[in-house]
Amino acid sequence: MKKVSLNVIAKRLFLGNILAAALFISMHASAASTYKFEEGGNGIDSAKTNRLDVKYLGSAANNFEFDIHYSNSKGNSFLFVIKDENGDVIYEKTYANKQFHKKVELVKVDDLKNLSFSIYSDKGSLLQSKEVVINTKYVEDVLVNIN
Repeated sequence: MKKVSLNVIAKRLFLGNILAAALFISMHASAASTYKFEEGGNGIDSAKTNRLDVKYLGSAANNFEFDIHYSNSKGNSFLFVIKDENGDVIYEKTYANKQFHKKVELVKVDDLKNLSFSIYSDKGSLLQSKEVVINTKYVEDVLVNIN
């Protein structure tokens, strides 16, 4: 009967796993580096590069807080507008940042149900828009102790 040491088996398994991991990592790195983005070519999806992200951060001290990100790859000027559900403009300003980032605090109003965050081009056409529905619930917990 042939005796095989446990150390020999462990070394073979360990070296095999290291080799497999190295091959997997090298294949993944070479596949990721071959794709090139060209400005104005078919390689860039403009809907993904010029994307408006609106995140609700919460409410603090009678304010709604939002975090706004917009990637303006060409650096053209754009108009950032916030409107309520009636279409009334709450905030409006022109920017030309390539990476637009703004934290917005809006005062809580009981009749405010819907907000619209929009990006317009310098010519006035709508580029991106996000709708935010505000649904406020009040919860009162009452605890009664009877001794």
